[in-house]
Formats: sequence, C-alpha cells, structure tokens
Amino acid sequence: MKKKESKFGILLDKNLLKTPQKKDCLISNIRIAKDLLKEWSSIQDDINFYNMPVTQICFASLDRKRKERITLLNKLTEYGMTDLLFYRDTSGTELEKLQSKKWDNLLDWIQNEFDLHFKIVNGIMPVEQPKENYNTFFNELEKLDCISLTALSDIVTLSGSLILGLLLLKKKIISKQAWSLAKLDEEWQRSKWGTLPEQVEDDEYKKNKFFISCKLINLLN
Repeated sequence: MKKKESKFGILLDKNLLKTPQKKDCLISNIRIAKDLLKEWSSIQDDINFYNMPVTQICFASLDRKRKERITLLNKLTEYGMTDLLFYRDTSGTELEKLQSKKWDNLLDWIQNEFDLHFKIVNGIMPVEQPKENYNTFFNELEKLDCISLTALSDIVTLSGSLILGLLLLKKKIISKQAWSLAKLDEEWQRSKWGTLPEQVEDDEYKKNKFFISCKLINLLN
C-alpha cells in the first residue's frame, strides 16, 4: 500500500492500481483501502471482478463523471418514489400484517426525520407519491461522497428500497436488519413454497455484496 496526497493506493508490481479510466485508485479511508488490498492480494489466477465488490465500488465511484452522477441520483430518487415498503399484500392477510408490523414504524421515522408523507397501498399497482418527496430524496442523496453513493446504489438496487438505504445511512438499522426487511416478502413466499437450489447461490452473492456496501456506508457516514 502507498500513501499519496493523504490517500491510500494499492501497488501492483510497484505500480499504483488504476481504474478502467486510467485514474489512480486512491482511497481516503484506510479501512476501505485495506479491504481493497485484501481483494487484490487474494487473486490466485485470473482477475474476476464479479467476486471483488470493493474494487467494483471504488472503480465505479472514481470513474463516474458529473453527468453520470446526476443520472444515478435521479435513478435512486425514483426508487424512493416507488419504494418496496409502500406496497403491501391484500388487506388482512398474514403477509400484510407482517409487512405492517416490520415496516410501518420505520416509515413513520423516515417521515418525521425528513418531513415526508407516504401513501401506502395494498397491491402492486403504482401509486403516485407527493412530488415534494422527490426533491427531499434528491437533496439528501446529493450530500453523499462518491463511494457512499455507489455503495448506496448497490443497497437500493439489491433491496428495491431507498428507504432502507436512508435508514442505514442514519444508523437507524444495521445491515442484517436491512437485508431481512428487504427479503420479507420473498422469505414468506419461500416458507410456503420452498427454495430452489440455484436461488441459494444467488442469494449468497447478493447478500455478500449488500453487506459489503453497508460496511462502506457505515465507514464513511
């Protein structure tokens, strides 16, 4: 590892690791830099970025252009306007009661924290949320540094919920809780119908990527 300009880089054959856009891969947080070094030190044969989530996040963050950042901010804000936690099963069912039990208090907290109002519906038909929510979400996301934004993007896309991402940012919940809350519907269905073998491997990959993104968020915020 090499320190440069108060940041930390990884040396590969005495050369500083660079991003796909040929930028020096310099990280300000020493613990993230150590995780990055661990991934590169673990390579046996060919480089497989699929199994290098910290590298993926760092490269994407450092190479993102200003216009691409705005696009990502809008994408994540849209998740907040159609959040997983807004949509419930048919009223009165076992699943709907479980959703309300697990999600409602957290939604209440977010509404109070950011002065928002949410519309909760039964079913999957899209419901239009108050337009004011969009600006609030966007402005909150805009405060994030580049690595936090990339990590949050993974959290949101893997969970289908910006709300859970914001709760993690505010340290209202921990990563294990967030994963469980995001998978509530899926796990309920599997408890009834079972899990396919191929789903287990996919679950582990996504869960690992989710937890690493949560770790980076926690280190930087």
